[in-house]
Amino acid sequence: MYVLIVDDDRRLTRLLAYLFEQAGHTVDVTHDGTEAREYMRQCGNDVIILDWMLPGEDGISLCAAMRARGFEGGLLMLTGRDALEDRLEGFAAGADDYLVKPFEPEELLARAEALARRAARAPAPRLIEAGGWRLDCDDRRMQHVTGHAVELTLREFQLVEVLMRRAGHAVARETIRQQLWGLGREVTDNALDATLRLLRRKLSRCAREQPIQTLRGFGYRFEPGADA
Repeated sequence: MYVLIVDDDRRLTRLLAYLFEQAGHTVDVTHDGTEAREYMRQCGNDVIILDWMLPGEDGISLCAAMRARGFEGGLLMLTGRDALEDRLEGFAAGADDYLVKPFEPEELLARAEALARRAARAPAPRLIEAGGWRLDCDDRRMQHVTGHAVELTLREFQLVEVLMRRAGHAVARETIRQQLWGLGREVTDNALDATLRLLRRKLSRCAREQPIQTLRGFGYRFEPGADA
């Protein structure tokens, strides 16, 4: 599942991101309510974990805003506010679950996974199609509708898989780095840029329009043009 964690406690978010990634999930993290709204607008997350008290916009407002725009994924409030009226306000704003700090991280993981199952998300496909592109995850081959095949290195395959599984949605650079190299490893921007440059070069040989778009200051999006 794709998880967005919104909390201004950076130590906590590092712990939770590691926990979720070790369980095989993709994680985006932000520490500011205003920035979180931009993440929510661009990204296709299955579960969003929201602190209540945040710099910028508070978690309750973000929760209500996501439901107002039709978000059908899981929303879990993670907060130190434990009064009954606070819980009721959280559920009224659209939260599916409410967990009070301090908490056991494994319980949070289990609750988030339960929310994702409730949404009946299908298993990750071994064959991914987006526009005129097809990615076979078993033999790491990519093919364009014109019949041109693309031979991918391991890193190129990992990069395009992350983007194609969320085709049409923005993916943050940090999310890509974590998926390709793992949490906690020191990886320079040059490593990601070099992989992206080589991948784009290969894709450009197959189609007139480059399917990987750069979102300045944020990350990338796989969105083939009409001719793809």
